[in-house]
Amino acid sequence: MKKNWYAVYTKLNCELRVSSQLSRKKIENLCPVNNLSVNTGFKRRWTAVPLFQQLVFVRITEAEMQLVKQTGDVVNFLFWLGGPAQISDEEIRNLERFANDYNQIKIEKTTVNPQLQSQITSYSHKDNMSAGHTVVKMLLPSLGFLLMALIETATVKVIDPLAEENKSSFAM
Repeated sequence: MKKNWYAVYTKLNCELRVSSQLSRKKIENLCPVNNLSVNTGFKRRWTAVPLFQQLVFVRITEAEMQLVKQTGDVVNFLFWLGGPAQISDEEIRNLERFANDYNQIKIEKTTVNPQLQSQITSYSHKDNMSAGHTVVKMLLPSLGFLLMALIETATVKVIDPLAEENKSSFAM
């Protein structure tokens, strides 16, 4: 049987616990975390919190759905059009990469459109509040979420394929 990615609702603040329980049952799962900067007096520390409140992603066959539902603190699957919502492998890969590459991610709800492709885009900000920063966005069309991360423009490296091609032709 083919394995697909599904989103599972959990009880509030139980995402990491559910992920751990699923891993013990040898069920492939993903609970992306958001690294947030927290000021505590004179120090700044980083803390990891689940990126999606009350959601964990699982890669299972339809036969394994009951096993997931029997896991403690799991409420149910996320349903779309009368059945459990399937999430593409590409969307999960992009989500995992985005969560690993960026900190302090913000999430906005958007319209659900499973026909769109998951994509990562970026643009520079021109206003005073975020001058010198670039906003990186990723759309998750099947779930209806838009993820955004603000990064310093100095850390953005622009790769020009034509420049790379010319550089290699001069090296000969």
